[in-house]
Amino acid sequence: MSYQSHSKLEGIRDWRVRLSHSRDEGTGFAAPGGEFTRALFEWSFTPKGKILHSLLKGRRVVELGAGMMSYGYALASTCGARNFVAVEPFYHDIQEKSILSHLSKNNGLSYRIPYKIVAKDMLAYLEEEPDDLLCIMACGIEDCILPGPDYRKKVENQIVRTMEKNSFFLSSHSDLFPQSLKHIEMIFRRPSNPKVFDRLRLHGGKLAYERHKDELNRF
Repeated sequence: MSYQSHSKLEGIRDWRVRLSHSRDEGTGFAAPGGEFTRALFEWSFTPKGKILHSLLKGRRVVELGAGMMSYGYALASTCGARNFVAVEPFYHDIQEKSILSHLSKNNGLSYRIPYKIVAKDMLAYLEEEPDDLLCIMACGIEDCILPGPDYRKKVENQIVRTMEKNSFFLSSHSDLFPQSLKHIEMIFRRPSNPKVFDRLRLHGGKLAYERHKDELNRF
């Protein structure tokens, strides 16, 4: 495990201060997030949510804009991912503490996988990754926290380039929408609050749909 420190943010828990800093940097807005990733994690224990195990098992899972909470790591480890990367420029220090807390509380109860926290904005991170390698997810990455449409388009292009060709880009309540990939949308009740409906979009190419056609046909 490793992460790159942004000293100006160390020890600051007030999201409003981090938001102000993120505006100054011009690479997005520091939304603490986490609830939509939590919903996916909870859903993964339900009969229909078991599809997430098939999608993530053995993958190099990357969560863009992971925020403060450890649910991305929890989801990846529960589903048997190969490893997990949390890309988070503004809450990386709290993300680290959150993952360590999760591991401590669940010692011996959950599957541990290698992880890394990268304190970069999502475009800078993706530009440094090779082609055809990752399984990427984004939860709550809406236009209001992105620098602008040009930035979003560049991120979408990098998602397509870096994701494994037989994997899906998982997008929950996110405005990241790679136009070159076919998508399917799933609606599910949030396990911790059945009155709330969550949505998950899967974006993928021909190889991804062929690999997972049996699971997708059950929806």
